[in-house]
Amino acid sequence: MMMSSGRILLMAAATLLLLQNAMAEEPIYRLCVPQIYLDDCHKLLADPSEAGIRMECVAGRDRVDCLEMIEQRKADVLASEPEDMYMAYHRKNQDYRVISEIRTQEDKDADFRYEGIILVKKTSNIHTLQELRGAKSCHTGFGRNVGYKIPVTKLKNAHVLKVTANPEISATERELKALSEFFSQSCLVGTYSTLAETDRLLKKKYSNLCALCENPEQCNYPDKYSGYDGAIRCLDKGQGEVAFTKVQYINKYFGLRGSKDAPEGNAADFEYLCEDGTRRPITNPACSWAQRPWSGYISNEQAVHGAQELKQLQTRLERFFTNGLHAQNKEAAAHLLINSNAVYHSKPEAIDPKVYLERAGYKDVIERDGSAIRKLRQCVQTDVEFDKCEGLRRAAYARDVRPELECVQATDCIEAVKTDKADLALVPAVDYEDAREHKLQPVVYEHLADDDVYVAVAPPTLTREALQTVPINYDAKDERARIASAFLNKRRGIDVCGQTPSTEEQLLVVHARELEQHKDWQLVCANFERKPVTEFRTCNIEVQLPKAVFVRDSSTPVEQDTVKHMFSLISTKFGAAGKLVDVFNLFGPYQNGQLNVLFDDKAIDLQTEIKGTYRNEHIYNELTCEGNKIIKH
Repeated sequence: MMMSSGRILLMAAATLLLLQNAMAEEPIYRLCVPQIYLDDCHKLLADPSEAGIRMECVAGRDRVDCLEMIEQRKADVLASEPEDMYMAYHRKNQDYRVISEIRTQEDKDADFRYEGIILVKKTSNIHTLQELRGAKSCHTGFGRNVGYKIPVTKLKNAHVLKVTANPEISATERELKALSEFFSQSCLVGTYSTLAETDRLLKKKYSNLCALCENPEQCNYPDKYSGYDGAIRCLDKGQGEVAFTKVQYINKYFGLRGSKDAPEGNAADFEYLCEDGTRRPITNPACSWAQRPWSGYISNEQAVHGAQELKQLQTRLERFFTNGLHAQNKEAAAHLLINSNAVYHSKPEAIDPKVYLERAGYKDVIERDGSAIRKLRQCVQTDVEFDKCEGLRRAAYARDVRPELECVQATDCIEAVKTDKADLALVPAVDYEDAREHKLQPVVYEHLADDDVYVAVAPPTLTREALQTVPINYDAKDERARIASAFLNKRRGIDVCGQTPSTEEQLLVVHARELEQHKDWQLVCANFERKPVTEFRTCNIEVQLPKAVFVRDSSTPVEQDTVKHMFSLISTKFGAAGKLVDVFNLFGPYQNGQLNVLFDDKAIDLQTEIKGTYRNEHIYNELTCEGNKIIKH
């Protein structure tokens, strides 16, 4: 029996309505990305391959902020690394879930990104962890996972390696001292401290840790006995007796399990040393003693509450990921942990981050220093400062910055440090003098970009004599411009207390980034010499003191070096040029656009010395009206 055309149209409309309702019920998943990668995420979703995927990009300040957004249900998922999962676990709300992994083509069926192993020669008399004492050891490098963190963690947990809790030496030196006393000689290359002099002294003091390297005096990369393959080479071709590396490079070095590389050594001459005191041929499955988990996607319990919800998000992510592999903008994809060698792998069930890390033994690796070592207490005043300090504390600890920070809040941080209620405080220029009076001293300073300075400019027609009297045009609302003008006036013998900005266009104090507007003028240096506007790095009148980390005068040299080392690491990792600025953005606007929280938003890194010819406390203090002394030139 034939259907009427009206009935057919009615059924078609009903079908379309059902499809629309189904689409409406499907959630749009929000992928959180660090602010610096938001454009990359948008470009990826704008790729034709992602059409109709029903995902959107939302920006967090960084991954720390993204984790908070997932907790607050402002985002659904984040591409994360194991250290980020550790931060999620330590938020202690039992809400986060690891739902999928980002694996590699070569190891797409492996449960872990890599497995740390101990390698010995078949003829070796070493059969237990205890018998490693006095051996000659080969490591991938200082601070690295399988060659340093895992051995320190596992040997310490087995009560074989004794790491002192002596507060008179730094956290880094405690570990180096323990390794130096445990092994007779080693090759452990790398930068022991971001402070060059400290690095040199540590390598001199514990020189046996560099003795087996190709270049013991340098004890740094490149070295043929460094890295995953170099540690094996140190054992095979050098004088080593034990090597700490990972399984993939055992296969590569010895040409095992389908490796395309020509073998460098004979597999029959080496064995794995297992934690239980057994040994096994390296042609057999490895007995790894710790693993690094895969990176992956982390969500919240609500988004993946049931099997259907989990599968739906995983399917959406897999499509997004797979399309990302073929997207035209490869760099944008890479910023979201999608690269040509990557493989998406859904987990059969959503996993608590703590469980995920413990399965690999990786939680212990992050926490290897234990809780016995004293934390450094950083004082903050406002709630937003405390919030940022806590974010920094979590990110720094997860990323191997030691000692651990502890954030304490007080109404007067200078007083808190003086009375030993805190160990350090960030002090702005106006409070340096007060901090000094409370017997504190600066050890670390903010550093601005080279072109972030104030300069004086004048037309070439202005005579040297006129320079001594012509009033200065500057922005009275800008403190840095005001104090730079005061400095120039003081050099001219003009009292700075009553200075006001001039409207004349004869002598201007401007920011160096505005010099394009004055390219036909000349810079006026502090000694009144004239130079082209391109030479602002050496001819400027910047005198504003940077915000600084102050500690007690009575703190020991070791305690001061520990603070310097910690902030140097923080700067290297999370500063403007840091490799982990997407994990935690140390500088720049904070939540709700609040400016200069803890640090100056324009700062780029932290250093142990003030940069700038005229940036010192003596000059700055002379520019205050109290006790102003006129200097004639």
